[in-house]
Amino acid sequence: MFPSTVCRQGTILISGGFGGLGLTMSRWMIEKRGVKRVVLMTRRTLAELEQSSNPQYDDWLRLKQTTNEYQAHVDVVQADVTNFDQVYDLVEKLSRTSYPVRGIIHSAVVAEDRTLNNLTQEYLTHVLAAKVRGAWILHQVTQRTHAPLHFFLMFSSIRNHLLEVASSGYNAGNQFLDGLAYYRMTQQNLPALSVSLPAVSGAGMFHRQRDMLGTLQSTLGFEVLPPIVVFELIEQFHTNQKTCPCPAIFAVNWQKLYERRHKLPISQLYKMVKERYTTMKLTNTSTASSGINNTTTSNLNRKDTIIERIQTTVARLLGAADVNRILVDRSLVSQGMDSLAALSLYNWFREETGVYIPLVDLLQGYSIETIATVIHNKLNERHQIVSSTIQEEHIATDPIKENEIKLSGNSNYTGVENIICLQNPMHCNSQVFFCITEQTTTTTDNLNKLFINKIYEQQDQTRSVLIYAIQIPSVTSTAVISTYARDMILQMRRIQPRGPYQLVAVRNKQEEIIAHEMIRQLKEYLMIIDIRLLLLDY
Repeated sequence: MFPSTVCRQGTILISGGFGGLGLTMSRWMIEKRGVKRVVLMTRRTLAELEQSSNPQYDDWLRLKQTTNEYQAHVDVVQADVTNFDQVYDLVEKLSRTSYPVRGIIHSAVVAEDRTLNNLTQEYLTHVLAAKVRGAWILHQVTQRTHAPLHFFLMFSSIRNHLLEVASSGYNAGNQFLDGLAYYRMTQQNLPALSVSLPAVSGAGMFHRQRDMLGTLQSTLGFEVLPPIVVFELIEQFHTNQKTCPCPAIFAVNWQKLYERRHKLPISQLYKMVKERYTTMKLTNTSTASSGINNTTTSNLNRKDTIIERIQTTVARLLGAADVNRILVDRSLVSQGMDSLAALSLYNWFREETGVYIPLVDLLQGYSIETIATVIHNKLNERHQIVSSTIQEEHIATDPIKENEIKLSGNSNYTGVENIICLQNPMHCNSQVFFCITEQTTTTTDNLNKLFINKIYEQQDQTRSVLIYAIQIPSVTSTAVISTYARDMILQMRRIQPRGPYQLVAVRNKQEEIIAHEMIRQLKEYLMIIDIRLLLLDY
């Protein structure tokens, strides 16, 4: 989303630039992504914005400090996004500089709820102008000026999916944004993304209407997300905009939402909640029926012990003076978990339990209770599978240890149990291939010959690609195949959290069976459909 041409040779234009989201995202883009030029388009004057009475005054001061620290340029331009001539003059002027508009962020909004019987033509014109007319003018102007856009981002709202009668005017504007994104992407092959935002701390619609947020939190379990998490998710959505130009971010306590699913107004949302709940395995599993032996890890196989240890660790990471202030049934992000703390917790899970919780899941609303349930089920499942495997097939399942791996000069250990990197061209836009093999990942010369050469032969590749090898055991049981496929998916997602995925396997071998099972699980349980399988003849 932020290549060098955007960061150093372009301008990012933000409509509604002096809203909380516009200022916060500007600062994040400058600090974290190296953006050098931002134009904030607003109907207000700079003198008005400099007043300490301005609700966004503190955000503006922080942005100015960041701009100076990172030697960036932020210009405030007084222009009305609903005025075609003003927008055209601004974009056309920028196109004649060395820094044309390469990114659009449309965040202009007028928030004023009314019930259906109080709707008037004047009200609808007023409410819809910023979102609808503003978005359409940006669409037209950037086409007429031939702006070299890399992204066209519009902020919609999760309220769009809740059928709130009092928000019908506001939601109509959001529906238009979704329709425009779909039209640009599918009919004109232009970049477009309309993201339905959740409650964002310190910014956005819910920040201004806290009573509504309080109701959604208490009745449906909605949570507040830190801005940085939302921005990182938007980056992920941008990579998949061709297949999903209108994504929605649900930040919720999934168990509470599932318990009150009958109150949801949309059948599709009801179905999604049920599927998500099933995928996360939120139903409690009795430790008495798990058949776990009294081993050195038996304490970890008790769910209450897992909850207690996670709660203590989270309290330490977040600097909480009292561990009881960390609530086990609330999402971690709503309690202050940021990306850095999530990464530390992710590493702790790996070291202490050997269970991999994808980082993206930690930042999408998981609570301690949910995480503990996943770990508890996984440990029990792993114990049962290892036992049945040893009895039925005598397969060794000890994890590969880093100090036992001997690497050739052109491969790299990834820090994941069964995966090594065979080739890394260090190109940001390189294709990624995950090659499934029964061969040990220590015999990299054979793997190089098998996969790298074959991929280039069969794909007619003209540029370097990123290639990983995933080692699988020699298994035949259907139950064991399903489990190992799930393990391989977890490890693969640590390297590439989101699709599209490209799997490689040898035709008519065990690897092909595992690959097809991985594809099935990715589609059925994770709703990932952009998957490709390359079968090699060997």
